[in-house]
Amino acid sequence: MKKLLILLGATFLVIIMLTVVGIGLAVVKGSTLDKQSKAYVDSTVPIIVSTWDEQELLNRASPEFIQSSRKDELDKLYVMFRKLGKLRTYGGSEGQSYVSLTSQNGKTITASYTATTTFDAGSAQIKITLIRHNDQWQILGFHVDSDVFLQQ
Repeated sequence: MKKLLILLGATFLVIIMLTVVGIGLAVVKGSTLDKQSKAYVDSTVPIIVSTWDEQELLNRASPEFIQSSRKDELDKLYVMFRKLGKLRTYGGSEGQSYVSLTSQNGKTITASYTATTTFDAGSAQIKITLIRHNDQWQILGFHVDSDVFLQQ
């Protein structure tokens, strides 16, 4: 009986240690993904919005983004985006990365950020969603919110 209790105690201790190590690795990996995804957003968004050239967005788009976007719709959006004018200031981004595990898709790494910007015509918030494919961040979603679009 004593040997059984020692064995169960040792097994329980190993499980606790593996859990602690797993959580520690997840925190370190998550922090690294957050830094990488934020750096990607902060370097990419100014390039995309500085000239409002939709090809700059498409060059960084994920296959999922390209598949779900129609050329004529993207053209219309960019006509609207160009109303903002030239980029004056980029205030950085806030957000984080996420790791999900599903039986259908396996491991998926995404990130979601909101960037603050100022243009000739006014301010805008740019919401950008990323997905990581083969250790490379790509744009999964791109949305521009501004009161300028409400003006006629």
